[in-house]
Amino acid sequence: MTHQTHSFLSDEGLRLHTESWLPDAPPRAALVIVHGYGEHMGRYRHVCEYFVAQGYAVYMLDHRGHGQSEGLRAYVDSFDEFLRDLHQFVGSVRAANPSLRLFMLGHSLGALISLAYNLRYDDVDYLMVSGAPVNADANVSPLLVQVGNFLTRIIPKVPFLAFGEGILSRDPRVQAAFDADPLTWKRPMRIRLGTEINRTAGGVRADLPRLRLPILIMHGADDEMVNPSGSELAYSTVGSADKTLKLYPGLRHEIMNEPEQLEVLGDIAGWMTAHLTST
Repeated sequence: MTHQTHSFLSDEGLRLHTESWLPDAPPRAALVIVHGYGEHMGRYRHVCEYFVAQGYAVYMLDHRGHGQSEGLRAYVDSFDEFLRDLHQFVGSVRAANPSLRLFMLGHSLGALISLAYNLRYDDVDYLMVSGAPVNADANVSPLLVQVGNFLTRIIPKVPFLAFGEGILSRDPRVQAAFDADPLTWKRPMRIRLGTEINRTAGGVRADLPRLRLPILIMHGADDEMVNPSGSELAYSTVGSADKTLKLYPGLRHEIMNEPEQLEVLGDIAGWMTAHLTST
């Protein structure tokens, strides 16, 4: 395996951190993994190594304001910034692998980014999402939505919305590692990012019938951070003829960090192999 570190400049001149993991033999396909809110690619090293062992070239980007990328921590002025950054990155992955098919795997906020991305751009062949907050705004009280929409105009960068604790995984070591990690964001969500997530979730719900590429939708059935109803709604409304919904009983938000992670990763790998061999 070859591990490489890179970076590129966003449209606004922010230096964004990227990494790649390449198998020793020619890769069977390329995989872009899109991480979630307040975290970074380092938390997916085991996932990257798993798929490299399966023969995939794996690529990750630290979103602006996350991990080793520049930008105000856990903040964007507009959700579109995530999409433009990812488009630049996917373009570089495509350029490095012009003959390979491309999979995208997004988790949590990364799942919402991935859904919105594939509704806008047509450069990914297969999509896989985990813990997608498709119902983000619907799961917040209307009063809180109104307050957020007001405050985002005057104090957009202020941390405001806090999540509960101990809900990432049933493995207590996962939460302990997150809490001790200097690259994770542990303060409340900034107001503008919260309102942008809500806005984007509503737009994705409305546009899902237009999404046509093969899609695997996964969710921990006991997820307390992101309601599984969003993934169920996405499955019922997405326009893809080739769609699969996988709910994992007993699993929490980070299904790839649960004690059953090898089962989850095996399901993802099986879905990818089936699609590579069927076309």
